Amino acid sequence: MKSLGDPSFFRLFDLLTSMTNPGLKRSHWTHDGVEFERERHSVTGPRHGLAIEISTLTRAGRRHWSLMVIKEYWWAGEESKALKNLRWARLTTGQRSDMLSWLRAQDAKIGRETFVADAAERHAANEPQNPGVEDGDSI
Repeated sequence: MKSLGDPSFFRLFDLLTSMTNPGLKRSHWTHDGVEFERERHSVTGPRHGLAIEISTLTRAGRRHWSLMVIKEYWWAGEESKALKNLRWARLTTGQRSDMLSWLRAQDAKIGRETFVADAAERHAANEPQNPGVEDGDSI
């Protein structure tokens, strides 16, 4: 992964998100020292619609950074036919090298079989008693 525009970045981001928040049930969670926050906004009219997913990853501390990942989904017509999908990411604070180092470390962990088992175990241990409660949950 050389840049935030590379398809490999989005594959890693999607995999990391789905493995640390199965089914995207939480809007806020923590993984390996980084807070994840996910928002979804949508607008639908009689002829078209738009949904925007905004994910913010924030690492606090001495070498802090914050990353926004935006995905836009456009559709049109009575059948809600997909019109265009856009995705982009931007580092909003911190050093690019610190953020990329963390992502590369996660990529290496995902390559190990134990990452999947560890993430599932952490998720099961922290499953909320009330599934409707999202904020503050972490794995």
